[in-house]
Amino acid sequence: MKNVTVAITAASYSGNKGAAAMLQSSISQMYARYGDSLRVNLMSVYPESDQKQCPWDFVRIVSCTPKQLLFIAFPLAVLYRVTFWCPPLRALLLKNRILKAYKGTDLVVDEAGISFVDSRGFVMNTYAFVCAAVPLLMGTPVVKYSQALGTFKNRYNRFLARWILPKLRLICARGKITQKNLEEIGITKNVRLCADGAFSMPDNPDISMKVRDRCKADPFYTDNVVGLSLSSVVDGKCTKQGIDYRTCMAQFVDALTEEGYHVLLIANAARIESEKPRNNDLLVCDDVYGRVRDKEKVRWYHEEMDAEEIREYIFRCRYLVASRFHAMVGALEKEVPVLLIGWSHKYQEVLDYFELGAYSADYSDLSLDALREAFGAFTQAEDEIRGKLREHHDEVIAGSRSNIELISQILDEITSGDQEG
Repeated sequence: MKNVTVAITAASYSGNKGAAAMLQSSISQMYARYGDSLRVNLMSVYPESDQKQCPWDFVRIVSCTPKQLLFIAFPLAVLYRVTFWCPPLRALLLKNRILKAYKGTDLVVDEAGISFVDSRGFVMNTYAFVCAAVPLLMGTPVVKYSQALGTFKNRYNRFLARWILPKLRLICARGKITQKNLEEIGITKNVRLCADGAFSMPDNPDISMKVRDRCKADPFYTDNVVGLSLSSVVDGKCTKQGIDYRTCMAQFVDALTEEGYHVLLIANAARIESEKPRNNDLLVCDDVYGRVRDKEKVRWYHEEMDAEEIREYIFRCRYLVASRFHAMVGALEKEVPVLLIGWSHKYQEVLDYFELGAYSADYSDLSLDALREAFGAFTQAEDEIRGKLREHHDEVIAGSRSNIELISQILDEITSGDQEG
């Protein structure tokens, strides 16, 4: 079989473990289909860390930091596109590693979890645009792995989205809210509804055994553990609103332990060597853990865990209270009831797959009293929630797998055409 080369952009193993879960899901499914013929160029924003953490030997890490992409690769790609009349100059431009990687790629898979959203502002929406624009300028088709998009009420964001999104071969909309947002700006032909890719991330038996052994050896792990996924993103948004997220979370932990629960703090984004908050919940977890009164009833591991490891710990919880999207996905996949404190429609539309959208709260309404009340109502509905998780589980997993099924159809068309040519 001819080698099949895929480039993956807007995802990494280091930092956000939701992105790592999507990577593991997509790569493992493509490998199951293409075997040793598969080649992957991971366009990484954390190339050194990803080189250490990537578990696949057929994945090549290509340094593709935002600065490299925006200020070097993008203008060079524009120049490459307009100099079709000068092969020597084009050959020189291909000395750039990003351009060379895209030129040698059959298909680019954009695995941003969320993109072209009004609230993300000028810089992030420009970055989302350039992630797709650079490979397109190189003549390489692009698809979007399941993700949240919109709203598009901001003129600049709407302009970028309406210009670039129709040029993509496929957009996998993560839920019906995203699908509706795209419909409102006239984008429907290349859109398919697919559940989040991380739902179909396979378990890792070695990691499962490691977590099982650690939990067996620690009497902390009873049938009354509440997982608490904290988020540096929600922390930052709360600070801008004048809400003390960290104090509220520490007080909530104290309230839970007083009621007899054990609490496991979870960092679903971690950069162990960084002191910066971006893609790094370790700092928030450290602070909250330092404030709780009864540390005997709390566990906090200051570690950068693999995505599979985090999901295994969530599986050991009776409930999860989450501020990180993919911690929520891990809980839903493992049929663990989850209460959300979020900031975007991306949470709501995934919970809606399970008819559980009522258990998503916006960070702007956060307070200790409101959180305790919501948690009380949530636990009262435990049996109903577990029933809905069981009822919808298989169809959501199938919807997640449809990402790679659709992408593989496009990839097969492309590579079949190459062979015929």
